[in-house]
Amino acid sequence: MPLAGKRQEAKEQLGGLVMACSHIKNCELFVQFALNPALDIWKENYCQGDFNACARFNISKTGRQIPLTLLPNGKIIQETGDEALCGTTAIFNAIIKNRSRMVRSLIKVGVDINIKNIDGMTPLMAAAECSNVEIAEILIQHGADIHAENMYGHTALEIAEKKGSRGLIELLHRHGGTGVLKTGT
Repeated sequence: MPLAGKRQEAKEQLGGLVMACSHIKNCELFVQFALNPALDIWKENYCQGDFNACARFNISKTGRQIPLTLLPNGKIIQETGDEALCGTTAIFNAIIKNRSRMVRSLIKVGVDINIKNIDGMTPLMAAAECSNVEIAEILIQHGADIHAENMYGHTALEIAEKKGSRGLIELLHRHGGTGVLKTGT
């Protein structure tokens, strides 16, 4: 029986209820699934389907670190693209989605926390833009450059000031952040 048929049969047996993987919230790969519709089949088959067959889920139960390149079927993705670009996308997505655990995981696997996107924004600036004190603190603890400027000449502190994020402003000042908000940009 095809997987879709098995899922429907299970759904009927459970009165329409189908459990989802309990690891979804902490799965670094799940964010990539959410951002890329082409990966929906993985999400359906593992995260929302037979998650006990998911290699990532099984490793998570042991407490070991899960490689970002490990697919749910147990295969390892062979790096063929620009690793820095993948890491940049992943860390900015994690910050925007307020996923501090994912940010920690990305830092553990060596993502450059001072990388800049096309606008020259660093992950710390993105945390400031999102007024996320927790993620900003994680980034600072791991060596984020608080003095970096984006293409408009703004630092994370100036972005936090513009957003009116008092907690973030105080955090950046405690760690040596300086600057005066530039107007007009």
